[in-house]
Amino acid sequence: MTYHHGNLRKALLDRAAAVIAEQGIECLSLRALARDLGVSHAAPSRHFTDKADLLRALATEGSDKFIAYVFAAAEAAGDNPLERYAAMGKAYIRFSLEYPAYYRTIAHPEVVAHADDELKASEKRRSLIINDAARAAQAAGWLPDESIDDIVMFSIATVRGVSAMLGDPLHSRQSEIRDYEALIDRMVRLIIDPAAPQKSLNPATRNDEKQPGGKNNEGDRM
Repeated sequence: MTYHHGNLRKALLDRAAAVIAEQGIECLSLRALARDLGVSHAAPSRHFTDKADLLRALATEGSDKFIAYVFAAAEAAGDNPLERYAAMGKAYIRFSLEYPAYYRTIAHPEVVAHADDELKASEKRRSLIINDAARAAQAAGWLPDESIDDIVMFSIATVRGVSAMLGDPLHSRQSEIRDYEALIDRMVRLIIDPAAPQKSLNPATRNDEKQPGGKNNEGDRM
């Protein structure tokens, strides 16, 4: 891949995304990107001061793309808040598989630790969208006895875990998975099932139901 004319900044970001998807963030360097694009090793410095600066820009681009991707999935799901939240969860996992470089960069500890104002603003928009969708789903009957903070944390932890497993060739069982969409749908419905939205994650509630007279058995708690 060589660069001839046009937007060098975009070419650098696109090539960086390809390198990250193929080899990982650790293998990324501005000098190597310049070599790949056929420009001088100093050329990238006109747009990015260092690797961290480029990663911040890539993460911001990825975060904005993620917001658009997830919102489009919610809109396609219709007006039902339960279906919309489920669609967002599935889109989260699909995004991680379709855009691995963006996904890895957004979540990379170095990038998070040195986020600039633009990236922080995009991250805040992501958080608000997810929290607002969770509140709407709860108002429609999903986990009414749980706190929004807890169910959002559980939701994100689950989709991140599924994304990590499916994106890792050592653990994804890729050869065994025939229908990724069906698997993603099953995983998300463990978080939110629009057909049974009132399933509770509250251990105390479950123990109350199990124990005669509604008494808790402390020994059953984790």
